Amino acid sequence: MRKIPCVATLAVLLLATEAQGQVSDRRVPWRTIQSDHFEISYPEPLGAIARRVAFVAERAHQRLSVLLDHDVTRRVQILVSDRSDSANGSATSIPYNQMELFVTAPEDLATLSDYDDWLTILVTHEHTHVLHLDTVHGWPAVVNAVLGKVYAPNLIQPRWFVEGIATYMESRNSAGGRLRSTLFEMYMRMAVLEGRMLRMDQLSTTVDRWPRSTAWYLYGSRFVEYIAGRFGEDALTDLSHEYGSRLIPYAVNRAARRVTGFTFVDLYDAWKDDLRREHEAVRDRVIAEGRVEGDRITFHGEIGRAPRFHTNDRLSYYVNDGHNDPQLRLIDRDGGNVAQLVRVAGESYASPQGNTVVYDAIDGYRDIYFFYDLFEHDRDSGVTTRLTQGRRARAPDISPNGRRLAFTQNSAGTTHLMVADRADVEGTAEVLLRSPRFHQVYTPKWSPDGRTIAISRWAAGGYRDIVLVDADSGDVRPVTNDRALDSGPAWSPDGRTLYFSSDRTGIANLYAYDLERGTTSQITNVIAGAYSPTVSPDGETIVYLGYTSYGFDLYRLAVDRTRWRPATPYVDDRPAPTPVGEVAAASSRYRPGSTLYPRGYTVDFQPDAFGTQLGINVTGTDIVGYHNYTARLGVSLVEGYVNADVAWSYNRLPASLNFRFFRTVAPRGGLQVGGADRTWIEDAIGGNVGFAYGFRRGLHSETISASYALSYLRQAESFGGNLDPNTPPPVLPVTGRATSLRVGWSYSDVRRHTYDMTPSEGRSLSLSVAASHPVIGSRFRSVNASWSWRRFVEAPWAQHHVFAFRYGGGMSGGDFGRRGAFSVGGFPEADIIQGFRDNRIIGGVALRGYPQFHRRGTRFSLLQTEYRFPIYRWMSGVQTLPVFLNRSYASVFVDVGDAWVRNFDASELRVGVGAELFLDFTVGYIVPFTFRVGFAYGLMDDAGPQFYYHLGVPF
Repeated sequence: MRKIPCVATLAVLLLATEAQGQVSDRRVPWRTIQSDHFEISYPEPLGAIARRVAFVAERAHQRLSVLLDHDVTRRVQILVSDRSDSANGSATSIPYNQMELFVTAPEDLATLSDYDDWLTILVTHEHTHVLHLDTVHGWPAVVNAVLGKVYAPNLIQPRWFVEGIATYMESRNSAGGRLRSTLFEMYMRMAVLEGRMLRMDQLSTTVDRWPRSTAWYLYGSRFVEYIAGRFGEDALTDLSHEYGSRLIPYAVNRAARRVTGFTFVDLYDAWKDDLRREHEAVRDRVIAEGRVEGDRITFHGEIGRAPRFHTNDRLSYYVNDGHNDPQLRLIDRDGGNVAQLVRVAGESYASPQGNTVVYDAIDGYRDIYFFYDLFEHDRDSGVTTRLTQGRRARAPDISPNGRRLAFTQNSAGTTHLMVADRADVEGTAEVLLRSPRFHQVYTPKWSPDGRTIAISRWAAGGYRDIVLVDADSGDVRPVTNDRALDSGPAWSPDGRTLYFSSDRTGIANLYAYDLERGTTSQITNVIAGAYSPTVSPDGETIVYLGYTSYGFDLYRLAVDRTRWRPATPYVDDRPAPTPVGEVAAASSRYRPGSTLYPRGYTVDFQPDAFGTQLGINVTGTDIVGYHNYTARLGVSLVEGYVNADVAWSYNRLPASLNFRFFRTVAPRGGLQVGGADRTWIEDAIGGNVGFAYGFRRGLHSETISASYALSYLRQAESFGGNLDPNTPPPVLPVTGRATSLRVGWSYSDVRRHTYDMTPSEGRSLSLSVAASHPVIGSRFRSVNASWSWRRFVEAPWAQHHVFAFRYGGGMSGGDFGRRGAFSVGGFPEADIIQGFRDNRIIGGVALRGYPQFHRRGTRFSLLQTEYRFPIYRWMSGVQTLPVFLNRSYASVFVDVGDAWVRNFDASELRVGVGAELFLDFTVGYIVPFTFRVGFAYGLMDDAGPQFYYHLGVPF
């Protein structure tokens, strides 16, 4: 069984920093600086960025603490990180106010790409979270005064409000942000015009429909803006304080009514009416001007990127449609003859030449980082070659002669334009255009004569322009110079025209720049948006990324210069760019202890072998993630036994080092009195030390582990009773010192796509071997080995119909004195209410159709075969109530297995058949559960029909 965290705990996990549990790079020392309200920890090369963060954070706090009417009592902990090529951040207020900031700026077509200063946007958004979530009053404040900082009511709001207010503030306090983003506005506009706006119940929880979790930011920011515009910004502050004083969460409509006089449901309906009028006016304007749009040639939606022609009739592009693996895909320019080119990790940009393609993808580096690197794939042989190692390289483009590459390289929040010989990228890479700090370079494209590289460049103040770079000298010639978002340059085959996308009119359209005349023409006039053009080798066709409410697709447009119109100039109506600076602060060596100590404790009730156990828990993690620990003290409410469990991990070594100390009192087997089994109460005290080393890879995971365990076993209480002298003497379980050495290995490339009900592709393998022997300090000699294998194959006749296989086995031997090391049987009896109360989910490994522990032995084997198929995507709830039905699916199965002591006997194998129905649902807006109901029939004589239901998941 796996334990599901409570609502508040899961909310913390959703916002927790990536640093926790990740092995740190020992070669990088960490430093800390302080400002009035913040303590910033950072790897040593990012000192200037940390001082800039301090400046931005103090300015954001000055504004936000007034707007949200809340101040912090202790310094907010900020982790500045450059360990990822993703533009992101996170924040939480439990167990202390903290945030992590990735200094990498957004990629070419990100929803975050509209900003005047990336760190300003990022810090403002995350600090809004800190102040909002830290707002605690009334009885919740009393709870925290007793237990420590364990409860933040605002964490348990619908995510659209939590993210909406932060996204609203990022634009409110800068000249950019997602409320000004035309790409983000396009998402909203097409959802409205195509009648596919999310309902309030869908927005309040997790819905798998495009744009999925982005909807919390998209809808939330605009809905919050509507509330602020109608009732004033004080309404947002009052909502934060009203909900932050609620001991019992989820009464969101009551809080809204107390503040505004209306429920969120009422306000949402009124806001939708406003949106419809606004976006219909935009549509009507475009139609009146003369709509010019290409023919749609793909219909998958979701995420598409970077179309590139290979030949006059064939092109490739990146697609992640939620139904298949993310991949580079080949397609005819009329939309036919679709084929997978190569599976990739991360959003990929590719450049073709002949039968090869060079592309970027995420992969592991030094088993610590996941960075973008360059790869070359040969279509004829199917061989893929890695060209770079940890270079953080993106958007490759092959020169016309095929010998050189242009690409971008990320480091410390800045990207540079690079060139290299294709035959030896690592050995010849050099900077062609070095960007000033925090400036960005995107999507380089060689001119047909190989003398010039066109790029999209972001510069300070929010200027995103097209520029031309001399391929030899690095000299720059600007094509555009304004705060419109100009992106995706592409050359005509004759090199006389440069195509690109620009949102200068408020909608992204395609434009053509005549290099001889210096004039710019508008090519398309679309209602949604047009991005990333690519031109066919004959110069007659443009294929570009277009958009519907289902996501991005490819569109084809004939090059017809008679329909082009002069480009209108950009009208800059934005506020002045946000000024930035640095805090002059001395740094000191990072000290984990300042954030490691426990800030509170939680109380739980868990079942044990005697009944119910009262537990007290504490946890801690330092902000960088060097150390993690958990400790639990449990007292049996029936027998009074005291159990303890303390675990600590150290993540500053190449492998994560783990320690555990425990005391457990529980009934065990192995006692016989008068030939009958009796209960033996065992007191086990001990601990273990182990390590786990993960091989970081983009398309699979692999881990090796080892541990050494030492425990002392003794009798906790007398078993009582009178002994009959006419019977054999009692057989007692062994006591004393027991040690074991365990090694393990696991591999997985299992994939579950967005619209899958369960994993649908891939395999996993695991193997574990443990041994006890006097050589390693044990009184006993024993060996135990177990293994498992899973395989998922999608049915060829229907997507999301899956054949699932699992085989597990094990064997043990020696004189440890515990019979039945393994057992096979059905699911344990479980009560639904108890499952919710104890937050426990039953896994899917079982020999169904038979009682639990039906067969025991020193060896076992179990094969499970299932055919799984979807039934219905409910995606439905009731307004803002914290219960939401997600999806239902079913399976039919055959289980074959047995456990035995000596020799395997095939005639003893047990076979069970049956079917199961699953319902995925969400409680408390964010906590997932699965309800399983099943019927199984054991075909052997000692079994029969079995009906069961509980909270459980498939294997």
